[in-house]
Amino acid sequence: MDSPSIVGLSGQLALRQQMDVTANNLANATTTGFRGDRTLFQSHVSRLAVPGREIAFVQDRATYLDTRQGSLAATGNPLDIAIDGEAFLGIERAGGGRAYSRDGRLRIDAQNRLVDPGGRAVLDEGGAPIAMPENIQRLEIRADGTLIATVNNLPEQVGRIGLFRGGDMRAIRKGGDGLLEIPQADAQPIPPNTSGIRIVQGSLEASTVQPVLELANMTTVQRAYENLQRIISEDDSRTRKMIEALSRPN
Repeated sequence: MDSPSIVGLSGQLALRQQMDVTANNLANATTTGFRGDRTLFQSHVSRLAVPGREIAFVQDRATYLDTRQGSLAATGNPLDIAIDGEAFLGIERAGGGRAYSRDGRLRIDAQNRLVDPGGRAVLDEGGAPIAMPENIQRLEIRADGTLIATVNNLPEQVGRIGLFRGGDMRAIRKGGDGLLEIPQADAQPIPPNTSGIRIVQGSLEASTVQPVLELANMTTVQRAYENLQRIISEDDSRTRKMIEALSRPN
């Protein structure tokens, strides 16, 4: 296979990855706390053994997380929270281990634990599940995550929702369960009342995905893929014609 086909195929592989990422973004355009993915590609040149000849390839380098914050919308539900600032909720996975999320649609399960929409325990600043008292009349979630539950008309502090941050945002990855993964060495609890970071009770964070831009990007990727396919087909046709011409008897 000669260079035009190799270059075309490398470009198509990169565009296919970009298409998959764009499709996933669109599917989560209304997912609470969702942060879109972005793709990073790199072109590099390889020198061939033939003097004066070079070939350029496209390589998929990484898929990284959009660091922008989604807009906050009031819901009036006291168990809905939004994080204003660069921080994440700590979530205990069903099989053990810690993951992270910005989806603040919380609830209290049958075991009186504070859990996320998937029924997984929300963690406090020490990394432990948060137990809630029974028969709560009112729940206040303060800006620093402190939980004040009113039981029998008496308010009591029952814990504090832990907020965590990672080091390099480029190191954050998405797990197959919809949660975020931060390298253990980078994940650190955020002290209460840290400037620029707060919890907003009765609100949720919208997805960062902008459907119109993603649809435009999908159209651009499709056209680029089709153009590369045409180049590969034309190159294949040229090669076949050359072989047929050379194989004819003089």
